[in-house]
Amino acid sequence: MYLTLLTASPRSLCKHLTGLVYALARPVLGVSLICGVINQASAEIVIPPSLVSSSTTQAPSELAATQYLDDMLQLLKPAYSQLGISVWDMTTQQAVFSYNNQSLMQPASIQKLLTALAATKQLGQGFYYQTQLSTYSEHPIDKQQVVNGVFQGDIYIEFSGDPTLEYQDLQQLLASLSNLGITKLSGEIILVSEQDNQLQAPGWVWDDLGICYAAPISPFIIDKNCVYGRLSTTGYDKTATIKMISNRPIEITNEAYFINPVVAQSQYKLAPTGSVYAQANSQPACQLTLSRFDNNRYHLSGCHVGAKSLPLAIAITEPALYAKNIVDKQLTALGIQHKAPMVLSRSQITPTAGQHYVIASHHSETLTDLLSTMLLKSDNLIADSLLKKVGEAYYQAPSDFARSSQAMKAILYSLGIDLADANLADGSGLSRYNLLSAQQVLNVLTTVYQNPEYHFLLDTLPESGVSGTLRYKRYFNKSPLKNHVFAKTGSMLGVANLAGKIKASNGHDYLFVLIENGLSPQIKKQQKAPFSAVFLQTMMDVPRN
Repeated sequence: MYLTLLTASPRSLCKHLTGLVYALARPVLGVSLICGVINQASAEIVIPPSLVSSSTTQAPSELAATQYLDDMLQLLKPAYSQLGISVWDMTTQQAVFSYNNQSLMQPASIQKLLTALAATKQLGQGFYYQTQLSTYSEHPIDKQQVVNGVFQGDIYIEFSGDPTLEYQDLQQLLASLSNLGITKLSGEIILVSEQDNQLQAPGWVWDDLGICYAAPISPFIIDKNCVYGRLSTTGYDKTATIKMISNRPIEITNEAYFINPVVAQSQYKLAPTGSVYAQANSQPACQLTLSRFDNNRYHLSGCHVGAKSLPLAIAITEPALYAKNIVDKQLTALGIQHKAPMVLSRSQITPTAGQHYVIASHHSETLTDLLSTMLLKSDNLIADSLLKKVGEAYYQAPSDFARSSQAMKAILYSLGIDLADANLADGSGLSRYNLLSAQQVLNVLTTVYQNPEYHFLLDTLPESGVSGTLRYKRYFNKSPLKNHVFAKTGSMLGVANLAGKIKASNGHDYLFVLIENGLSPQIKKQQKAPFSAVFLQTMMDVPRN
């Protein structure tokens, strides 16, 4: 524990840190020096004068938390990445430490904290998505209106952008037509939604668009707008086989193949370990490439080293067409004759006569449960679907990513959180255009903590070693951090962020925001522990203010 280390003399502390933290952080964080200069002849550590101060020799109980964290950061600060840090004592309700906390940086998924708070404020905890099967008629639809199995009116399937709607849910809605004795629909089958043609937010990486964590955000969402399958070998250097699960209405062609690892290994060239040449030649001999085309058509090419089958998870390209094809398929499976389904926006519907009657409806879970899933699993689809719903509720009109992001700024401003200098492009944090400071994220956390109606959001954060994205996260799933950190992760290429609360051994709880940008894959690969884990370990023994 760092508490015992800090009671030692500066020289013994420095020696211990040199053996412990330096060995941990040097290859991990790229720090240029921990305590001082090692004299190669005598192996003696010379402490820089800047670190020899009265605070260095104080016992932990006498050392101010701010000075303590500042001193420890100087020891642990990475050389190549950029940091933004804010720490706030939940007991005294005072800021105790900040570093570069006003700089705007990429938040990645800690942006979901903003989305969660804005959605709760605008939509309310009882909000839920509703998908309806309806018609316009002079009377509520019943079996008396079905003559010889034929229903004369139009049928509307009203989608709401429910990110949790599943294939079976839609099937149950349509089965209610069979329950009325309908075997033929003479009218139109109309899929209805709010007008929305923006399926991806500005700043989403092109390479991600075929992957399910970047599935399109649409009013039409079925099974997360993702299809699954498996790629299996039929022998090395032969075209592999693809088996898609559940026979979803997409088309995928394939010329991918598997190659023998021994053959692949022979293609490597010898080079000095760690050299740039070695890095250039250490890439896989081949890779798989998924090409996307219109009408939900895909082509898989390239190769994979080895013989083990691979899971496939492919994002739908055109959600409206996908929904139409599924409705068509499900009605056929129910034995109901029908016309080809069409898609209309709500503003395009002009019923000739009658009132709007709901035949059947499906409700999602309430917002509280949706946010729990979003924060625990870092669910991008829920986050961005909620952002659009927030914009729609705020403007009382259909809303795209840009308008919804401005609505989120306005909603958070009403809670005292000023994001005038920030840049918000989506609700999930996937966009590379998002820019937030550590202080702005901390303001969200303090608002959540200080207002009882939002406090449940802190309770739903992943717990280190127990739940969500922190359950198996390296160094967080074991002592001393296990069961002490409750935080939202935020990770993408070059980004490793964490924001939440930590229980310290001094009896205080702290809200914290750790933003690290510019972390190269090469340095991350060399790390023995992430910076966030090392810094939070030092916070476990932060002295009282």
